[in-house]
Amino acid sequence: MFDDTKPLAGDVMSGRIDSATGKPLPCGVSYRGPKQYMTRKMVDGRRGQETFSSAAQARRWLSETTAKAELGQFTDTRPLDKMTIGTLVERYRDECMADRKADRVGHIPAILRDPALSSVRLSKFSAADVRDFRERTTGAGYAATTVVKRLNLLASIIQHAISEWDITIVNHASGRIVKRPEGADKKRNRRLQENRDSSLP
Repeated sequence: MFDDTKPLAGDVMSGRIDSATGKPLPCGVSYRGPKQYMTRKMVDGRRGQETFSSAAQARRWLSETTAKAELGQFTDTRPLDKMTIGTLVERYRDECMADRKADRVGHIPAILRDPALSSVRLSKFSAADVRDFRERTTGAGYAATTVVKRLNLLASIIQHAISEWDITIVNHASGRIVKRPEGADKKRNRRLQENRDSSLP
């Protein structure tokens, strides 16, 4: 089995020792405390920085970032680190929903009241965050139609942020990525019955 804690052949070691394992740390990785390994990498004059729970993860990030930089595919995620899903929802509410009172007082506050979703930083946003929100909302007893409306509203907000605010993220709330609850699209089947009492009109 491959030992991910051992330095790779191309690794340049920093001379610093990992206090947790007693092994040398690669250049660009520093030990900040238990399960805190900080990495720093200069790319096109911009400093990329991340913190990981292991030296192996930190080294992997450095390798991947170096490879992306060489291919011109590196994306600076620092602006996304400063924004959350809640930030996008609030901005959309204030700028785009002046004439949608029902959503402003109903579905928007419901999304913002979910701290596990609204506090997610855009750089870390994933489909799992949306699935968890779906399960929490469903588990709270909301009807499938309500859950779908909130998911679709979230997807619309994120798509607007991508197309109009130049926010570079994946729309994980899209129905193409996260499945909607079943039963929300069932149409009501109402049928008038013939009045058999001839004395009534």
